Amino acid sequence: MIIVHSIAKPTAAQDAAAFASVVCRQLEPGEPIPQGAIWIDLVAPTMEEDQKVQAFVGVPVPTKADPDYTEPPEAHYSENGVRYLHALFISEPDDTPDVTGVTFVVAPTALVTVRYYPVETFDLFSQKLCKSPGQALFPDAVAVGLINTALNRSARALSKAGESLDRIASAVFGAKGDQSSRNRIYSDTLNALGREDEKISNLRESMVSVERLLLFLMGEGGAENTPRPVREATKTALRDLQSLEEDASFKAQKVQFLLDATLGFINLAQNDIIKLFSVLAVIFMPPTVIASIYGMNFKNMPELEWSWGYPLAIVLMVCAAVGPYLFFRWKKWL
Repeated sequence: MIIVHSIAKPTAAQDAAAFASVVCRQLEPGEPIPQGAIWIDLVAPTMEEDQKVQAFVGVPVPTKADPDYTEPPEAHYSENGVRYLHALFISEPDDTPDVTGVTFVVAPTALVTVRYYPVETFDLFSQKLCKSPGQALFPDAVAVGLINTALNRSARALSKAGESLDRIASAVFGAKGDQSSRNRIYSDTLNALGREDEKISNLRESMVSVERLLLFLMGEGGAENTPRPVREATKTALRDLQSLEEDASFKAQKVQFLLDATLGFINLAQNDIIKLFSVLAVIFMPPTVIASIYGMNFKNMPELEWSWGYPLAIVLMVCAAVGPYLFFRWKKWL
């Protein structure tokens, strides 16, 4: 599938200083790419679509449909004035986001993106681009705008992750009820923390790859004719990305803290159970000793002839059990 964003030049009757409008449309099979295309988005392209785009931009476009396709040795490189970039984008930021690879081919006349899975960022930026056509004058500007949209989606996903972590913290530290209810809360908390950790890990993985892409654009991958506003926008995007990475690191630490706290509460609950069994063992140990002594079958045991021997042994065993219990209650161990 080929999605083309092309610039429709203003007519003579229109204000010549006005920005040209941007038209987005999906090409039908066999339909040529219109002149003025500034951004060509290839979604799971076929061999014919790949060859059509290559003929239009005049540079190789690496896709899996190409029989000679091989993984490039570098994620970012420049060849004959064309920059080839690869980054990981978030496909579903509102749920548990998955990362998918996107290839950028920044040619002198147009930007070509190659992807194989739906990415919401592309749809959002496409709508934004049609409303603000001024940033579609240069392929670099389109690429930076697309990255900014991805960063905004990542920021939203991080914000939602922060809200989820706050709810998890309230549930963990405010757990009430009997031990069975608290155990259920702790179990649900561990599952929720696992999902949030996966979400934050995917976001951090995506942001690291995008940061490398921006650094390449600002360094050796920067075009000499790139306008200054585009270069400034690239630097701003890099600063925003670095702040998001710090936020992601903070939330990853919060996930680890809540995980440690939850496991600590579980250990405390287990310790209470072990302590109860230990106390019961100590309480019943003296009666067991007394019963064992008088359960011996020796001939010369004077207590066996006592008329009150049996009641006395029962009273002695009860006192031996009650004594440790009262001692533990006095020490507040129970």
